[in-house]
Amino acid sequence: MANERITLSSINATDLRYQNRDPRTGTYGEKESEKLSSKGHIKNIVKHLEDDPKNKVEKIEVTYDPTNTDMYIIVDGFHRYAAFKEINKKTKGKRFKQIRVKLIKEVTEQKALSINTEHTAKSLTHSQKTENQWQKFLGLMRDNPSVSKKETVEALGITSSTVDNWRRDRKTFMEAGFFEKTSQVAKNEVTGFPMLKPSRDMLRSDTGNEPQEESEGQLVEGDKKALAAILKMVKKSKEPDKLNKMVNHFWGENPNHVDYDIVLEDVEQVYEGF
Repeated sequence: MANERITLSSINATDLRYQNRDPRTGTYGEKESEKLSSKGHIKNIVKHLEDDPKNKVEKIEVTYDPTNTDMYIIVDGFHRYAAFKEINKKTKGKRFKQIRVKLIKEVTEQKALSINTEHTAKSLTHSQKTENQWQKFLGLMRDNPSVSKKETVEALGITSSTVDNWRRDRKTFMEAGFFEKTSQVAKNEVTGFPMLKPSRDMLRSDTGNEPQEESEGQLVEGDKKALAAILKMVKKSKEPDKLNKMVNHFWGENPNHVDYDIVLEDVEQVYEGF
C-alpha cells in the first residue's frame, strides 16, 4: 500500500464493488435510515474540514479502475470522498482539487469483505454485517467443502445454528440456480456469490410464499413504503389536521366512492353519534 497524490476528478465513484454498505442487504426501514445516517455522516465530515483548513481525515483507499487505467475506484472512503466533492464544489475547485490517498494495487477478497467491519465513525448495520459473514461463509465452503461446523463457528464467529441455517440456504440456492452467472438474483460485486436476503426474497416470490407480517409486530415491506409515501404527502398538506380526520373517516373505503367535498362538520357529527 503506497501513499499517492491524485486529482479528485480521477476517481470513478460510480463503481461500488467495494461498498459494503449495500442497500440490498436490509429492509425498507433500514435503507431509509441508512440514507439519513450517511447524509449526516457526510455533513459532519464537511463541517470538520471547513471549521479549520488544517483539520484532516484518514486517507481514502483506492485501487486502479479495471475499465480505465487512468482512473481509480474507491476501496474505502465513500463518505470522505463525498465530503471532499462537496467542499470542492463549494470552493469552486480551490480545495481538494488533489488529495492524498492510499493506493492498493490488488484488493483481495478477504480485504474487500473486511472493509468497514471495525469502523468507529460509522459502523455497518446488522444486516450489512450479516451479509459480510454470509459471503465469508460461502468463500469458506468453496475453499474447504469438508470444513466442520465447529471450524466454521470458530473461523467466522457465528453460532452453530446459523451454520446449520446457512448450509441449508446454500443448498437451496444452489438447487435454485442462484450461483449460476445467468441467475438474476442480486450478487456480491467482489465474490460473485448470491446475497442472502435478496436470495431468500426471490425464493419466497417464486414460490408465492410471501410473508404476511414481520416479527415483533413490524410492518411488511410493502406497507413500510406505503407509510413513507403517505407521510411525505402529509408534509405537503395545507390543512393536515383536517386531512387526518378525513383519512380516519374514510379509511379502507374505495377511493372511487369517497365524497371528497363532504363538510368536515358532517364527519365530526358522525363520530359524535356513533
